[in-house]
Amino acid sequence: MENKFKGKNYLQIDNNRIAAEWEPVKGVMFVWPPVISKELIIEFAKDTHIYLYVDGQEGEIEAKEWFKKWELDHQNITFINLKTNWEVTPRDWGPSAVFTNKGEVKITDGQYKYGSPSTDMVCNDSLEFHINSSTGKIYKSIHVDTAIVTIGNKIGLEVIDVPFANTGGNVLTDGLGTAFSTCALLTENRYNGVSNNEFFRLNDSILGLSTYHIISNFDEMGIQHIDCLLKLIDEETILVAEPPVDHKLYKIYDNIVKNELSNLKTVYNRPYTIHRIKTGVYYEDEEAAYLSAYTNSIILNKNVYVPLFGIKEDSLALKTWKSIMPGYTIKGFDYVLEDQPIKSKYHFEGFDELGVKTGWLYEDAIHCRTKAIWDENKILISVKKVLPEINVNQEAILYATIIDYGKEGLSTKEVFLNWRIKGQTNWNRITMDMDNNPNHWKAKFIEGSEGMEIEYYIEVKANTGETQTRPITAPKGYYEFKYVAQQSI
Repeated sequence: MENKFKGKNYLQIDNNRIAAEWEPVKGVMFVWPPVISKELIIEFAKDTHIYLYVDGQEGEIEAKEWFKKWELDHQNITFINLKTNWEVTPRDWGPSAVFTNKGEVKITDGQYKYGSPSTDMVCNDSLEFHINSSTGKIYKSIHVDTAIVTIGNKIGLEVIDVPFANTGGNVLTDGLGTAFSTCALLTENRYNGVSNNEFFRLNDSILGLSTYHIISNFDEMGIQHIDCLLKLIDEETILVAEPPVDHKLYKIYDNIVKNELSNLKTVYNRPYTIHRIKTGVYYEDEEAAYLSAYTNSIILNKNVYVPLFGIKEDSLALKTWKSIMPGYTIKGFDYVLEDQPIKSKYHFEGFDELGVKTGWLYEDAIHCRTKAIWDENKILISVKKVLPEINVNQEAILYATIIDYGKEGLSTKEVFLNWRIKGQTNWNRITMDMDNNPNHWKAKFIEGSEGMEIEYYIEVKANTGETQTRPITAPKGYYEFKYVAQQSI
């Protein structure tokens, strides 16, 4: 199905759209008692607002007692009374933000009946469910499958019913009508009576996901959630895990990169830029050598929170994140269970007996256990970046699609392209031109000479006074390209 947002230089955003992870957010949600480290909770409290799921008044009182010990400000925390029990991964069952074609913001309520079943690499109808130890029957998610209305009421957002499974850890989107999942999600939906064709049709009509990339399963047996395989960094960039060469999954991952991801096109009809992040083995048993899940990080505004596993590959992972996310603050977090003063009783049974020291898992880390609450009044900026190399005889033109969800409109004289020659300190400023549509803007760079490297970013101001840049970390972070000599024929 053709992406309805696509255009040669601009995007036609006339449908609903699911927000991308790098868009501006108001805060982060997770459950209490926590399945994330004390250190990560404290850092979240410094950086953003916390939306905390607690089991009634008793749970709220307990959380407040710990936050007082950690000297956290209760005013920066919204408590949501929601019993979750075993369902400690709000990434999977929690709401996503839908920005409608009318400029409204709503949240999704997808089906989450049986938790996240496991399957093998073969994309067939094989599923392995969690079994309720007390009944011997398939475990059913009776609490969180009905939780979204409670959340919507608390945060003041209308709920959209999504009549299929769109398990969050297995759905990554560019915010512009494109989604990525492994074929495990199709298997799960077929089990629930939703055919492949119906799944794609509903995603298009309800969520605006008109381009849906189904990627092969990548683990011999597991939940196959795509957020443990790869990460969308922006509209045109993918970060993919790379196992050690001698690991049995190395060729599987490599084949997915070479024969699947490399063939895909972005919303701007260009190949994706693909980066790799090396993983390592953090635990080994008779069944498998389990890999560190560095792609299972979360991006919140100008910060990236990365799980660390206490292995030598941790430091390289942080360096990789820093290299591909210029301007972002990259923060790594160990999760040594024996050092944690408080943790959920539901998630770590048997770890001591097995000798597992870390609370992060190969298919379940920071991204799985958290989820953002998006900013409903933000400015959306999507940039068709200038190609990395431009012929000196060609014009370098920047195109941007910009939407103000604050409803006051853009200050049309304050949409800027800021640029400088690499090595210079001060930024030059060009006022961008509206291109026959209030959401479409362009600007032309100066003519360059061979070898000249240009750094740039976009800055936009709305009539509300709100200012937004792209990259969001600008001017600390920026895009760049280089003028090169014309190649002779």
